[in-house]
Amino acid sequence: MAKLGNIFNKEEIKKEEQHPRRIIKWIHYSKLKENVEQYCPARDKEEIESLADLIQATGEVIENLSVSKLDTDEYKIIAGHKRCQACKLLVEERGLKEFAFLPCIVNNVSAVQESFRVMASNGYHTKKPYELMHEITEMEKLLREHPEEFPPSLQKGRMVERLSKKMGIARATVQEYQQISRNLLPEAMEKFKEGEIEKSAALTLARLPEKMQKKVIEQGITKNVDIEEYKQKNLEPGAVEIRVSYRLLGIDEYDRSTVSRKALVKFLKGRYGSTSYEISQGEIRISCSDKNIIISEKSITWERYVALLDQYCPKEEKEEPELVERREEQRDMVPEIETEETDCKEPAGKSDREISVPMDELVEEGREETAGLTRQEYMNSLDIKEVSSYISHFLSEEILRCPALIEKWLKDCVNEEGQSV
Repeated sequence: MAKLGNIFNKEEIKKEEQHPRRIIKWIHYSKLKENVEQYCPARDKEEIESLADLIQATGEVIENLSVSKLDTDEYKIIAGHKRCQACKLLVEERGLKEFAFLPCIVNNVSAVQESFRVMASNGYHTKKPYELMHEITEMEKLLREHPEEFPPSLQKGRMVERLSKKMGIARATVQEYQQISRNLLPEAMEKFKEGEIEKSAALTLARLPEKMQKKVIEQGITKNVDIEEYKQKNLEPGAVEIRVSYRLLGIDEYDRSTVSRKALVKFLKGRYGSTSYEISQGEIRISCSDKNIIISEKSITWERYVALLDQYCPKEEKEEPELVERREEQRDMVPEIETEETDCKEPAGKSDREISVPMDELVEEGREETAGLTRQEYMNSLDIKEVSSYISHFLSEEILRCPALIEKWLKDCVNEEGQSV
């Protein structure tokens, strides 16, 4: 029969097995190796020197390092990278050998648990954007490759939702960091890591084609506002592309049928955007959506597209119908022709209307009789309205506006007896 004391001893042993006591092991700093999973290095040497001053003033490393075994006498740091660097500085630069050994707790954990602990150890300081991006990327990798290590609520569903829930970050923020992680070129990523490029600039860069990213980095552009300006100048369709699209989308017909372009954006969205319309000519390919039009892989909003149309394909100003009717009424009245010279300037070149004046017909008309009347008699028989209508068919708008030019035209075409010259 077992003694009661032995039973208590067994229970005590069981409790100790369930909650094993952590054993601190003193390890020389040279045996502690950096963890490749670590993504929050010291920002500069001053940070390590400040920590070394604090350890020297205290006389010891108060907080234990967390490590895992590598080889026989080497260990990989899980938490405590900066403490190890500070002790190394105290020994090698200040000659304080008493700080050569650091208190460490050796953990026997899986690779997944180790990666998670590295991230957890970095959660106690303010993260830089690059560090947060790295943390999101690593957490995504763990959730994707080892879902069984996480609670059931994090094992299924959209990755963005799972990351947002696990890390307490907005979904939109998670998506932005994913874009940066997946699309930013290594050269730009290095600048992002060093803090030379802010998160907003990194996101704008990540959304650019690789060739454009390289050009931006080569030119030393790091501010988001400057990157946006560069993007607008180099990623928008050019004059040729806009003019081709103007014809392919039938906007020339729209311009002929309307007075202004005020409703053009609404018209284009309704006609092409809602139907995901696509068309191409040669190397120029156009595809449309509700918000954007993409011309040769260059995406712009419909509002911006119409602004570019105004720049490269300006609409010819068209008089409103009321003004045209009013002008026709004014032409019914023939102004008195002043004999005195005026300062009217003759146009530099003849308009189409002037060139098409049928002078031969005037000559023929002057020599034939109309209903038994000579040309002079016929002209004398016309009233003012009929004369005005007759003249308006053969004179340009510029001449009709200037009495002196009308007089000159009459002298060139008709002699004093009313016969054509």
